[in-house]
Amino acid sequence: MAKTILRITRHPLDADRLDFLKGVFGDDVKIVSEDLQYGDNPVEAVKALIQRFADSGEGVVAVEAIAPFPVLMKLVDGRRDLGVTLIRVQFARDAGGRAIVTGKDTQDRDILKFSCYEELL
Repeated sequence: MAKTILRITRHPLDADRLDFLKGVFGDDVKIVSEDLQYGDNPVEAVKALIQRFADSGEGVVAVEAIAPFPVLMKLVDGRRDLGVTLIRVQFARDAGGRAIVTGKDTQDRDILKFSCYEELL
């Protein structure tokens, strides 16, 4: 069974993030990005996505959820129901504590410099 990490985000996976994830989960990990609509019940929406992959024979080992804080809190509260590790990206910061901007995306939003992933508990 393939090990899959689901990234619920519109943002692309860069080399630094990929290297970090492979360092933690192994070189054989498959990383899939989805632009999921969380709706009224984010836990159920993520569970359904995980199940879709499980039904196709792919074992989901982690979910990276990019979401507003209230949605993240619901996911953290429901993480036992998800049955996978819930992770969140951390960005590199300058001496003043501000996230380091490395450029702009196609919609003129800041691209922030990756630092690491942390598990949401």
